[in-house]
Amino acid sequence: EAQTRSIERVGVQVMLASAARRSGGRALIHRGWTALVSDATQVVVSASERFSGTHHHSRGMASISRERTAVTTRLWQARLEAAKLAGVDQNPATMLAQEKLVPKPPNRTTVGYNFEHDNDLREAYRNPWNEVRIGRVLEDLDSLAGNIAFAHCDDADVATRPQLLVTASVDRVRLVRPLRLKEDMTLTGAVAWVGTSSIVIRMEAWPADHPDAPADPDFHNPTAIDRGGKNEYEPGPSLTADFTFVARDSVTNKGAPVNPLVPETDEQRDLFERTARRVEAKRARMRSERENGADGALSPELAESKRLFVEDVTRAARALRELPALAPAEDVAMDATRTENMFVAQPQERNLSGRIFGGFLLRRAFELAFATTYVFGGAKPKFHSVADMNFLRPVEVGDLMRIRARVLRSRLTSCGRPSVDVEVEALVTKPESLRSEVSNTFMFKFDVGDANEGRAVRRVLPSSREEAAHVWEKCVRPDVQARLEEQTP
Repeated sequence: EAQTRSIERVGVQVMLASAARRSGGRALIHRGWTALVSDATQVVVSASERFSGTHHHSRGMASISRERTAVTTRLWQARLEAAKLAGVDQNPATMLAQEKLVPKPPNRTTVGYNFEHDNDLREAYRNPWNEVRIGRVLEDLDSLAGNIAFAHCDDADVATRPQLLVTASVDRVRLVRPLRLKEDMTLTGAVAWVGTSSIVIRMEAWPADHPDAPADPDFHNPTAIDRGGKNEYEPGPSLTADFTFVARDSVTNKGAPVNPLVPETDEQRDLFERTARRVEAKRARMRSERENGADGALSPELAESKRLFVEDVTRAARALRELPALAPAEDVAMDATRTENMFVAQPQERNLSGRIFGGFLLRRAFELAFATTYVFGGAKPKFHSVADMNFLRPVEVGDLMRIRARVLRSRLTSCGRPSVDVEVEALVTKPESLRSEVSNTFMFKFDVGDANEGRAVRRVLPSSREEAAHVWEKCVRPDVQARLEEQTP
């Protein structure tokens, strides 16, 4: 994706057949939030396309930069094209607020990566070890989740103004098995749960020839071949992630109600109920912490776990600080694991709303966390999961961004492989006003080396009781809470 290239080869297939049949071949969304589909019920892009940087604008939407991946570019192009056809380039203040709610089923949207046959696409997603560049896939997940959320929230009425959808968080990102460049890949997603003004999108990545990979029976890929059971896979997707969006009125900036979700199958209803329980548990925990304080909201078992952990690591950290020559050689201060970089947010990184693309920040955070783990563990990290990603405030073009990372914890897993938890913060720095505000937070988990190879990593020790409590909250509490829940009848 060199900036000097005027042509980018795109080897992706946007498969929207089932939704297209329901819309009779019309635009899935009248305001351009998902791809246009024809009566052929598919959009296939596999030839060269020229991106001049002068794409259609809608309501002040930015054009698409060459910095974006081929998949994100195609998804954003679809939004812009459909938005122009729907005529929504007028001032939102002159349009009516969306009041009518339209119940919708969880329509699935799928994007295919033709890695096996498209060399340019494969090169665009290749990392130095001939594996899939995970940061680029995370960008695409954010773009596709945005398309799905906007599609669900639209009321198909051109007289009403579009809602402003903001990414609030990304949770439960787990890589179950590696993504491989030697096999085609599929990204897919659908709405899992809807609240009053929030919406959760379940995203998945699959090998394209996995027998359980979502597909539409009417879709035909002319480049596909019959693999005859060449590959055998474990059940389930390779990667899963939950994206949470919050809807706001684009004029008043107040919370806006979103269309209800109507699950149609037992599987969809089960996912809806499980997601609802998880969302409510998170909200209840936040309410309890606001009312009772962080410690007052803990159960006796969790409070005791926190007390023991904080006392243990604080004692070890004091020895490392005051008697460094006598402290165990395997201990290292948390401050010694810090890395960071700074850059100015450039216009090429903006999204269609003119602000910095959240997927870009996600990729930069991932790659800094990867490098931090690499220099800490001494071997190439393997991505495992992301526990929490929070988007606290928007980032504007021209903001001075500071992204900093540190290792919070390292330990050996049950298979003898070191595991490292890395926290990343993105901050908007304002030198003129001597201010710095956190815009995003991320918690990554990586494995280091191979199982049972005897590799050891140093124990990370916080510098204060406050840091120790933070480590417990981010790294230890989830494991303790999961064990307690398993023991509850």
